[in-house]
Amino acid sequence: MRIHHRRFAAAVALTAVASLGLAGCGADTSTETPTTSQTTAAGSSPAAVARALAPDETETSDPSARPADSGPKSEDPGETAERAQLVVTDIRVGDYQGKDRVVYELEGQGVPGYSVDYVDAPAQQGSGSPVEVPGDSFLQVMIRDQVLPTMTSMTEVPVGTVSSDEATGVAGVAFAGQFEGQAQSVIGLEGTDRPFSAFLLQNPTRLVVDIER
Repeated sequence: MRIHHRRFAAAVALTAVASLGLAGCGADTSTETPTTSQTTAAGSSPAAVARALAPDETETSDPSARPADSGPKSEDPGETAERAQLVVTDIRVGDYQGKDRVVYELEGQGVPGYSVDYVDAPAQQGSGSPVEVPGDSFLQVMIRDQVLPTMTSMTEVPVGTVSSDEATGVAGVAFAGQFEGQAQSVIGLEGTDRPFSAFLLQNPTRLVVDIER
């Protein structure tokens, strides 16, 4: 938030100064404060360096072959599957055979549903506040079947942005928290929309997003 300072002319009558002083005191003593559900935009904190890919993540190929297009990707375990209860505990970014790979590690039980798609202006679910993440195009990742970490002993990754110290085309990855059982993240990419794929790995449970560079 920017605070704009105003300059007031000093050449005024003494009585006018007194009146303004009283009005100023009245404004300063107000105890009213605005009530908002969110005070900062998700992902607006300075970016931290993301952890590098785990050893098996630099070797595991995409079971659906290479990214073919930039269309939406999603998976739903179905109503017959056991209800998952998961928390995003880590985000890793790195290079995988010339592609950009982003890995979301999840702790808990079950298999999550997810959807991944490009968006023009990322906005935080629930509040509608902008998700601030560097980049020219934005790939939104929604991971379902989340449980509030306060109800468990698991620790959720902090809301904010991370960036890779490797030479990738990922400008930054923002984690915007969860709302009504759905975690939200936005991958900021350099350049226009690129083909990508998404798939799950187990032991531990991870959602992997591979993006053509």
